[in-house]
Amino acid sequence: MKLRMLGDSLRLRLSMSETQMIGAGRSVIENTTFPDGSVMSYVLSVEGDRVSAGIALNQGQHQLSIKVPLKLAERWSHSTDVGLGGGERLNVDGLQILIEKDFDCVSPRSGDEDIDTFPNPSLTNC
Repeated sequence: MKLRMLGDSLRLRLSMSETQMIGAGRSVIENTTFPDGSVMSYVLSVEGDRVSAGIALNQGQHQLSIKVPLKLAERWSHSTDVGLGGGERLNVDGLQILIEKDFDCVSPRSGDEDIDTFPNPSLTNC
């Protein structure tokens, strides 16, 4: 899962296997360890019937938690929709959240950026 932040907006990009996990009601967790040893985790989980977001701080560990309804996650994981909830950003008290499927890059890059990504629709006609 990739995280992009800009101002009051968050964008999460999920690989194919992560999208399947969310559709099956399982959480996706990613950790970033900083040079001072502190850890930031971001978690996308499925529960309840509304979208929520929050952050917790525990002994040098920050955790960003986003929760989405199971029915919405199930439907999205089996659809051709790019973004969860259609193309609309999800609004949680002014925080804009976009959760979307991660596609292959149009221009290949070195590294593991395209591992377990969805086939890019722009490339299917090449």
